[in-house]
Amino acid sequence: MSEDSTVEARGDTAGRAGPSPSRWAATLLLALVGLGLAWSHWLGLVAGAALVSLPQRTLARGVAAGLAFGALAALANAFVVASAGPAALETYLSMGQAFAVSVAIPLVAGLAGGLFGGLSAGVRG
Repeated sequence: MSEDSTVEARGDTAGRAGPSPSRWAATLLLALVGLGLAWSHWLGLVAGAALVSLPQRTLARGVAAGLAFGALAALANAFVVASAGPAALETYLSMGQAFAVSVAIPLVAGLAGGLFGGLSAGVRG
């Protein structure tokens, strides 16, 4: 008997089931709320990542969702800079360490928030 059939026989399919539309909708809604929080304060990055990791079934998915939220926040920041014009984007990309920090902070905060929220999901699951 394989491990997969043993898991299915126990009914322990947490983390193996496909994504549900309601989970995607909740994740998208919480990501928008998190981006709003991050817009007003940098701690919103951690809070937003924790929020998007809450609907996930496992710790790994929660951490991945938090990291994806951090990447989304970094892209949103780049989009805001780019909306000021091509010269602003070029200046932003050529800032060296300041650019690296502006990308690293959302990723690290997303990872920390995702871990926090994922632990909550892991405890539930």
